[in-house]
Amino acid sequence: MEETKRHKKGKQTKRVSLFSSQSGSKRRRRREVTEIILNDDALDEIMVRLPVKSLIRFQTVSKDWKRIITSKSFRERHMLHQKTLEPRFLCIYEDRSWYKRNVALKTMRLDWSSTCLVESEEEEEYHTSDNDQDKALLVLSSPLDGLVCFYNHTDLTRPIKVINPATRWSLTLPLAKIQVENLDKSAELPPPGFGKDYVTGTYKLILLHYINDDDNTSSSSCEVFDFGIKQWKQVMPPPLDHGNGIHNGEPTFANGWLYWFSQDKTKLVAFDLHMEMFRVFPNPITVSSSPSSLYMRMGSVDDERRLVWISVTSGDGKQQHVWRLTNHNTGGALSIMDKMFSFELNKIGSTWFDDHHPFHTTNSLLNLMAVSKNGNKVVLSKYGSLELFLYHPINPTSALYRNFSFSPPRPTDSALLPYFPSLASPL
Repeated sequence: MEETKRHKKGKQTKRVSLFSSQSGSKRRRRREVTEIILNDDALDEIMVRLPVKSLIRFQTVSKDWKRIITSKSFRERHMLHQKTLEPRFLCIYEDRSWYKRNVALKTMRLDWSSTCLVESEEEEEYHTSDNDQDKALLVLSSPLDGLVCFYNHTDLTRPIKVINPATRWSLTLPLAKIQVENLDKSAELPPPGFGKDYVTGTYKLILLHYINDDDNTSSSSCEVFDFGIKQWKQVMPPPLDHGNGIHNGEPTFANGWLYWFSQDKTKLVAFDLHMEMFRVFPNPITVSSSPSSLYMRMGSVDDERRLVWISVTSGDGKQQHVWRLTNHNTGGALSIMDKMFSFELNKIGSTWFDDHHPFHTTNSLLNLMAVSKNGNKVVLSKYGSLELFLYHPINPTSALYRNFSFSPPRPTDSALLPYFPSLASPL
C-alpha cells in the first residue's frame, strides 16, 4: 500500500515538474515573441496611433520605449496622425469646485450622429491655478499643434504662458518690452500671434503693437519670442499705412506665416516666421461691393494641409460665403482654392443674433470651427458664443440648425477652441 502511495506521489511530482517545464518553455517563447515585436517597426506604427495619455505612461516601460516616444520624429508623426482624425475641441472654464481660482481644460470629441460634444476619456482634465483672484486670465483663441497660449490683455505685469494640456508641459515667458515699458500705464497687450518656422520648426510668438503718442502721431513696434533661444527680440514692423489700426488684430497662422487684415481689408499684412520680415499682399477675395461695407473674418483649419479660411458677407449682410485659401508655393501670398460653402444668415433662428446686432454687423458673421474628416459636415459658431451648430454644405436643407449639446453639461461661461492633443513642446 505504501509503495502504491509512493508510486502515485512520484507520478504527481513528475506531472508538476513536467508542467513547470512546459510553463517555462512557454514563458521563454512569449519572451522571444515579445522581443521580436519590440524590435519591429510595427511597434512604432502602433504607438503613433495611441492617445497622449497612454504614451506618457508607456515611457516608463523601458528606456527604448521612452527613446522612441520622446524623439522629435515620433512626435511629428504622432501629430500628423492626430490631424487626420475627426476634429476635437478644448473646453476651457473655471472649475469652482477647487479650493482656489483655477482654469480647467478638457478635451471634447464630436459625436456627429447625436450632435453632441462628449468628454474624451482618452485624455485627462488639466488645471492651471491662478493666484490672483481679482484679474481674469485670457486665452489665445487659436491653439497651435496642441499648444495653448494664455495672456492677460489688461494687466501687463502678468507674463504670457504657453502650455500643453495633454502632457502638462508649460513655460512662462519673460516680460516683453511693451510690458516692461507700460507697467504703470493703462496700455493693453495686443493679441499675440503664435506660429512655427517652416524651415527650422522653431515655435515663435509675435507681439505687433501700435502706440498713439501725445502729439497725435502713431508709432509701431514688433517683438518676437524665439523658443529656440528663449528670449525676445525686436524686428522691423510693417508700414504704418498698412499696419496701423489693423482690422481684426488677432493673426491667423498657416504654413510658416502669420496674417492680419489691413485697415481697409484690401490687403493682407503677412509675417514670415523664418525670415522674420513683414510683407503686404493683395486680399485674394475679390468682391463687387466696396470693401468698407463688407465684414470679413479669417481663421485656420488646423489639419495636415494647414489651410486658411476667410468669411465675407454680401453687400446687404444677409449672406455669408466661406472661402478656402492656401499659401503653398506662393511665397506667402494667399491664393483661393475654392469656395467651401455659402448660407443665408437671415434664415438662421433669431435667437442666434441679439436685437442690437443686425445682420450687417461683424458680430453676425459665423466662425468656421471644424470640418468633418470626409468634408461633408462643418461646425459653425456665433462670435463669442459657446453655441455650436451643424451644417451640411452638400445638402444645405438637411439639419441646418441642429445645435450641439454637451455631455456632461458645461458652464455657461465656458470657451471652446478647435484642438487636438499632441506631444508637442516648443523647446
